[in-house]
Amino acid sequence: MRVSHSRVEVFDRCPYKYRLRYVEGIDTIPNTDADNALILGTALHTGIEEGVEQALDFYKNSFPVLTDDHIHEMMKLEAMIPKAKAMLPPGGSFELPIGNGDFIGFMDYLVPVGKGLKLDGLITGEDLDEFEAFDLYDFKYSNNAKNYAVSGQLHEYKYWYELTHPGHRIRNMYFLIVPKPKIRQKSTETLSQFRDRLQAALKDAEPTLMPVQYNPMKIVDFLTDVKHMVEATDFPKNPNHFCGWCEYEEYCQKGWDYMLLPKNERRDLNATKKKVVWLYGAPFSGKTFFANQFPDPLMLNTDGNIKFVDAPYIAIRDTVTVEGRITKRKLAYEVFMDAVAELEKKQNDFRTIVVDLLEDVYESCRVYICDRQGWKHESDDSFRAWDMVRSEFLNTLKRLVNLDYENIILISHEDRSRDLTRKGGDKISSIKPNLQDKVANKVAGMVDLVARIVADDDERVLSFKTSEVIFGGGRLTVRDKEIPLTYDAFCEVYEEANQKAAGAVKRGGNTPATPAPETTDTPTTAPSRRGRKVKTETPPPADNYDPAEDAAKAACGDPDGTWTPGGGEKDDSVPVAEPATGDTPPWNDLPKCPDGERIFKQHDQNPEIPLCPSIDAGHRCHKEGGPDGCPLWDRPKAQAEEPAPKTDANPPRRTRKKREE
Repeated sequence: MRVSHSRVEVFDRCPYKYRLRYVEGIDTIPNTDADNALILGTALHTGIEEGVEQALDFYKNSFPVLTDDHIHEMMKLEAMIPKAKAMLPPGGSFELPIGNGDFIGFMDYLVPVGKGLKLDGLITGEDLDEFEAFDLYDFKYSNNAKNYAVSGQLHEYKYWYELTHPGHRIRNMYFLIVPKPKIRQKSTETLSQFRDRLQAALKDAEPTLMPVQYNPMKIVDFLTDVKHMVEATDFPKNPNHFCGWCEYEEYCQKGWDYMLLPKNERRDLNATKKKVVWLYGAPFSGKTFFANQFPDPLMLNTDGNIKFVDAPYIAIRDTVTVEGRITKRKLAYEVFMDAVAELEKKQNDFRTIVVDLLEDVYESCRVYICDRQGWKHESDDSFRAWDMVRSEFLNTLKRLVNLDYENIILISHEDRSRDLTRKGGDKISSIKPNLQDKVANKVAGMVDLVARIVADDDERVLSFKTSEVIFGGGRLTVRDKEIPLTYDAFCEVYEEANQKAAGAVKRGGNTPATPAPETTDTPTTAPSRRGRKVKTETPPPADNYDPAEDAAKAACGDPDGTWTPGGGEKDDSVPVAEPATGDTPPWNDLPKCPDGERIFKQHDQNPEIPLCPSIDAGHRCHKEGGPDGCPLWDRPKAQAEEPAPKTDANPPRRTRKKREE
């Protein structure tokens, strides 16, 4: 890694900024402010090197829109560039790169001053003629010269230039400080008056040359910082007064991220701890009391049922304020929207947000839309009114559900007033949240679980049952259909379901490519009309035939017939040693099968045709009685039977012939 002065300076000032810029390589949206330091500095360097017109062209082309502030900065550049250029000696080189494989830098202006000069005692008089001396200049467009007086930039440039250029020595080092007049337009003066005052201030501003004395300890400090930077594994934030000029301020302090696409990597589902649950049940079943058990809750309460819970709350209701003779009314839904907007700022320490009750918020949304549109009821504009109410409510609820809080709890009453007719004609009461079906289905898609609180005397349970009668479900599969109405039991079941879902996702991977089906000469069997499964044929057993073992079994009689025949394209059997006494083997006396050659040839052409179990690789027949007793040999082939004529499924109706009259 090649280091530079700016890279090490960023690490010393804020390690977290170094990580974002150089380690992660995160880019930011360019700053279009007129006083952008990077653009102004580049324009100053361009003007000193090439001219004022080139500097102004570069500055104008760096912004999409030019305002009066940009014009004022161009006036400053136009006035200060000629003054700065007049202070530099001629004959130098601009933007000279220096460094090696470990360091890189660019010297703004390097001027040769000749040979044989006294160089602060670093070179003896005998060696003066062998070295060429230079003066080094660096341009700074700033009013703060004190910070550059302690900078190690020129010390590093001198060290690496002399290291990589033997025979060259830098005699003097200077910072060319170009001031920026900082005046603002007064509220009492016109634009023309302000520009006249700016021109007068520019006439009085003069650049200065600040000499820098070389200090070898600056190089030691720089190398030490490089060592710390290279070995760093932790990059903490370092809030200071420079944060206002940092391009990562909004990302670092506010968490704003303008990237549209996420990083291409799988997320760890086990790290997801956010719970979004919709609870519903009969009145007085313990819904609010159960939500109060969640950590650090904030309740957005609509029905005033907060007497027996200790959680902080915001009353979602109409508020009326009287200012003199003016009475102002703020609708309940406006209070709800303001609460959501405040929660989006994340300037609080709440961990749980509870909406109690959800159907009351929907009703307040109806009132809000009707009041805004000047309707008395949605039927006044039936073509779009219902959709406007539903869209407004769901959009605001999505903002709430998407908030980065640990728990989002939605509470509703249950409704049993609607009957469900089954196929047999029986009517049964359905159990659903007290919300319109279209809205309820949308809300169910926003949450992880829909649970029903059931109260039976003093026993209260949290039920996850779902059926055609009971509304419920979710994207998490819960094994226990009923659990006690306690926070610990709920967390245990939720974590178990979440771990199960995460494990199911981990087991799944990328879908492999489907291999091409193997083509065979055998025709495929079409499935029957009733959809029965096609019977798969058992593959033939492996050919492990040993002729020596076969002959030995045949000589012994092998009454069970358990030996396995051999065969193949070639006889790869293990040869058996002849008897030492010179006697012929007993299997040589067996007769050969006249059909042996044909049987083996058919098997070679189509391995699915089995071999005769009574012959060996030498075509010898081991069957009792030999080939004469074989029922398969020399048997006349059965003639192929003619297929039966096909008949129509619906044969034509027979009619009697007309009697001839």
